[in-house]
Amino acid sequence: MGGGRQGGRDGRADLSRRPEVDYSLLTEQAAFDSLLGTLKGEERIAVDTEFHRERTYFPKVALVQIAWPDGLALIDPLAVDLTPLAELLASDTLWVMHAAGQDLEVFQRACGTAPRRLFDTQLAAGFIGLSS
Repeated sequence: MGGGRQGGRDGRADLSRRPEVDYSLLTEQAAFDSLLGTLKGEERIAVDTEFHRERTYFPKVALVQIAWPDGLALIDPLAVDLTPLAELLASDTLWVMHAAGQDLEVFQRACGTAPRRLFDTQLAAGFIGLSS
């Protein structure tokens, strides 16, 4: 039996068992630069950001999360310079995001650009009649 998605006797998911997730926490520039090299050839990546907007006019990025078929990386933008991410943003890689509006603002401010190719799952859901 796998982790948390199996139904119990009452049909509800058993959330007491969580699958192990292998991820990398990147807090050094060299590791981040290496990740960018890895992602360079990816057809698509899933991306999410967490940011702080309290008492600021613009959002301040606090975490960048990137998933691709072979991995998951959590990037500490307070420890690394995100500017080199601009090359990946401008590439042919498809960025898959959910409710990307504020994330796009974060990337524009941090890297000077936004993804050239973007699939927003919230917008896609709306087009097929699903609410956000």
